[in-house]
Amino acid sequence: MSNPNPSLSENARQAAQALFAEVNGARAVVIATADGFDLAHVGHPVIDPANLAAMVTSFSALDAAASRETGIGTPRCLVIEASEGRLVARCMRVRGQAVVAVVLIDKSVMLGLVRSRLAVAERLMNPA
Repeated sequence: MSNPNPSLSENARQAAQALFAEVNGARAVVIATADGFDLAHVGHPVIDPANLAAMVTSFSALDAAASRETGIGTPRCLVIEASEGRLVARCMRVRGQAVVAVVLIDKSVMLGLVRSRLAVAERLMNPA
C-alpha cells in the first residue's frame, strides 16, 4: 500500500470531518487511497476504518472492471443499499492519485444530499 503525503492526509481529514458534520444520519466517513490505505476517518467506533477502506477499494476495482467491460465510462459512485442503511462511495482523483471517499448512512438519508456533499469533498481535497 502506498504511503500518502502529509498534505493529502490533512486534506482528507478535513474533508472527512466536514462530510460527517454536514450529513445528518452519517454513521461513518472513510477516505482511502485506491489501494486501501486509510487516509482519514471519522464516525462511530464500532466500524473498523481500515477494514472498510480495504473492502470499498475492492468494490471500486470491481466497479471499474464492470464499467470498462460494458463501456459505460469511468465509475464515479457506488451505492450499497441494505435493510438498515447505505454505503455510498465516490471514486475521485486527488492531486493525481485515485481516492475513494465512503459515507455510511442511515436509511433515512437522501442519496442526492450525500452525492452532493461527496462532490464538495472532492473539490475541497483538490485546492486550486
